[in-house]
Amino acid sequence: MLKLYSPMFLLFHLPVGLGCIFVQYHLYYILIGFSDFKSCLPQQELIRTVDLGPFKHIVDDGLELRKAAFECVDTLLDGCLDQVNPSSFIVPYLKSGLDDHYDVKMPCHLILTKLADKCPSAVLAVLDSLVEPLQKTINFKPKLDAVKQEVDRNEDMIRSALRAITSLNRISGGDCSLKFKNLMSEISKSPTLWDKFYSIRNE
Repeated sequence: MLKLYSPMFLLFHLPVGLGCIFVQYHLYYILIGFSDFKSCLPQQELIRTVDLGPFKHIVDDGLELRKAAFECVDTLLDGCLDQVNPSSFIVPYLKSGLDDHYDVKMPCHLILTKLADKCPSAVLAVLDSLVEPLQKTINFKPKLDAVKQEVDRNEDMIRSALRAITSLNRISGGDCSLKFKNLMSEISKSPTLWDKFYSIRNE
């Protein structure tokens, strides 16, 4: 649960116009209030199990906080890149987000795409560690009885991950990562993935 008057509480509850000014001038200090990006990581104390008759349902009360934290980082990359240290942010924070819930993965793919363009050397330095969560995402298949909404969401997530992979593939020197080369080889051998990748690359 968000504490009253915490930075994230204010971000959610300020009027739209005032909120935009607040974000523009104080976004960095909001993230400092997150204890140096720690709100980007799952927090066990915010995860609880709810009994629903014979079933147990896991509720992650920190999900929206992580999503908002990464969205703040995304905004920082657009206007205050000097306030983010990519080398210490990508691992462990971005890496964790790439392997998180759908709602967290999507902004993380966008962040990775921007970092590949703005800070390629920092991304190349840890590229091997980013391959596994991306690979897991593009290979994920919904259950056979999944409803259309779940199937569509998964397709959106795969395309989002492939868009990030496309940006990584443009970085000069990416061939130095054997894991990334193997990932690209896997994509090229899958007609379904390759069609999506080719389409995204030519957008």
